[in-house]
Amino acid sequence: MKKLNLPRINNVMVSGRLTRDVDLRYTPSGTPVADIGIANDRSYKDSDGNWQNDTNFFQIVAWTKTAEYAAEQLKKGSPVIVEGRLEWSKWQDNDGNKRTTIKIVASRIQRLEREYDPQQSDYDSSQNQNQKQSKNTTNREEYTDDEIPF
Repeated sequence: MKKLNLPRINNVMVSGRLTRDVDLRYTPSGTPVADIGIANDRSYKDSDGNWQNDTNFFQIVAWTKTAEYAAEQLKKGSPVIVEGRLEWSKWQDNDGNKRTTIKIVASRIQRLEREYDPQQSDYDSSQNQNQKQSKNTTNREEYTDDEIPF
């Protein structure tokens, strides 16, 4: 038998909306950790050709700066993209039953909505908006909802 050189890949990316507000807490050593729940909708055609909707719910855990960002910037209903890895854990509950769960450990969380400021008079002016973006020297690219490929 040939030796298999199996790559160790554990990457996941999921988009959805928060099912509840972010639960931020701190470990005894002071490290921030956040528990986040998101719902991801999927549409598909069944065997009869009718459109069906299916919702999956994912538990996310974020650590350190990612946890603090999530707690500051996100709330129930916020649309996000989460990148991370899957982590399986097992434990025994108070009744002695064996339990398992799979969570996504977030390495990156991206909010998919922008804040609207009604006080900004040139908000609707695409020419002024483009001028502001061209003057922006940050490395972060800005996308409109129509430009996001999913």
